[in-house]
Amino acid sequence: MGARGRWMRFLLLLLWLFGGLPVVAAEEVRPTRLTFCYEDKESFPWVMPEGRGLNLLLLRQVATALDLQVNWVAVPWRRCLAGLEKGVYDGAFAASYMTERLVHGAYPLDGDGRVDESKRLHTQAYGLYSRKDDAVGWNGSEFRQLQGSIGTLSGFSIVDFLRLHGAVVVESSRDPEALLYMLATRRVQAVALQVQRADHVLQKNAELAAVIDKASLPLETKAYYLMLSHQLQQRQPQLARQIWEEVQRQRESSSYREQMNRLLQP
Repeated sequence: MGARGRWMRFLLLLLWLFGGLPVVAAEEVRPTRLTFCYEDKESFPWVMPEGRGLNLLLLRQVATALDLQVNWVAVPWRRCLAGLEKGVYDGAFAASYMTERLVHGAYPLDGDGRVDESKRLHTQAYGLYSRKDDAVGWNGSEFRQLQGSIGTLSGFSIVDFLRLHGAVVVESSRDPEALLYMLATRRVQAVALQVQRADHVLQKNAELAAVIDKASLPLETKAYYLMLSHQLQQRQPQLARQIWEEVQRQRESSSYREQMNRLLQP
């Protein structure tokens, strides 16, 4: 470096030291690509074959609005949560709120530190399904004439609710149709499933629909969220907030509502 170069470098250093040059604040660097996982089983209307479904539609709108590149990975739900905890995945959907899941990742929170339901992906009710020739039921607060076990999907949050109300729970399947066949063949006395998911199976399967009824009152209604990894939230807290805020914005958008109504039309 010549004398002129050294002199210019010295002047720039003086200007910086005495405030002559603006100090550029550190900014979060956007990742080139995020990876979100979801359960590898159909969950009408939220996740459907060939990358369709309302959750995928909503989150694609979020990614477009925020100019994010996202990889979508379908895996068993327990593996999805385990990968989120390790930082293999940046996000996991759709997850209802459970305190024990906080070890896996983060939920959107409000100003009081409580899960913020306004940032949900969707709301879903659980129903009790039984054979038409069985008197087992649910009256809104307790089970009636329940002598056997209740089957439900492995790893799902409704398990705690069922046990809290005195049920023996069987978590032997990840497939709603397989669970309904277990019910039809009396291997369990009832099953607890997300209503739209189970109703969709019954609409397509006349054999099961002929012998199975749904209780008139829902067991429980839950909000479901996009969880983000602790690693992403700690590394880029502003981006995490933007993603959850955009989920709310896109869920309430006219374009999303139009497509949701179209898909849910009978």
